[in-house]
Amino acid sequence: MLNAFLFVVLPYVALALFLFVTPYRYLSNRLTWSAYSTQFLEQEKLYWGSNPWHYGIIPVVLAHFLGIIAPGPMNVLLSNRQALILLESVGLGLGLFALFGCLVLMARRAQTPLLKPVTSAADWVLLSLLTVQAATGVYMALFMRWGSQWYLHTAVPYLHSLLAFNPQIAFVADFPPVFKLHAAGAFLIVALLPFTKLVHLLYLPVDFLRDPPILYRWRAPKGGEEG
Repeated sequence: MLNAFLFVVLPYVALALFLFVTPYRYLSNRLTWSAYSTQFLEQEKLYWGSNPWHYGIIPVVLAHFLGIIAPGPMNVLLSNRQALILLESVGLGLGLFALFGCLVLMARRAQTPLLKPVTSAADWVLLSLLTVQAATGVYMALFMRWGSQWYLHTAVPYLHSLLAFNPQIAFVADFPPVFKLHAAGAFLIVALLPFTKLVHLLYLPVDFLRDPPILYRWRAPKGGEEG
C-alpha cells in the first residue's frame, strides 16, 4: 500500500498539480511568477548560499534528466569504469556543494531579523524539502555506490512506465527507505512548485533583450530648492 501511494498516487498528483496549477498561476498573476528578491535585505549569506546551491543542484538535476531522455548513451558512458568513477566523484562533490548552499540559506532565513517578516511557512517547507533532498542524495552517493548506473536500470524504467501511464513499481518497490524518501521528496517538490517561489526555475528571463534601453535623467532642482 505504501509503495502504491509513493510510486503511483503521489507522482500523478504531483504531475497534475504541475500541469494545471502552473499555467493558471502564470495567467492569473504573473507578478508572483518570479522569486521575490531579498538581496537588499541581506547579501553576504545569500551569496554563500545561493551560488553553491544553484551551481551544485543544476548539473545534478540535468544529469538525472539526461538519464531519462538518453539512457542508452548514458549506459555506454557509465560502462567505462574510469568514467563511472569520475562522474560519481563529481556528482558527490556537486551534491555536497548544493547541500552546503541549502544549509546556508536556511541559516540565513533563521538568523537574519530583516528576513523573518518576509519568510512564509511555504519558504520553510520548501527549504526543508530541498535540504532533505540534497542530504538523501549525498547519503546515497556515499553509501550506495554506483548509483548513476543502477539508476539507469531501476528508476529510469520506472519513470518511463509512469510517463506511459502504466506504472511498474516493481522496479523500485524493494529499494531501501532512503531511496523511497528521496523519490517522495522529488515528487513533493514537483507538487509544491506551482505554489511556491520555486516556480521561477521555469522562467527564462530573455524578454529583457527586446526591451528598449531605459533613459535616466537628473531632475533639475526648482528655484528655491537645494541641490
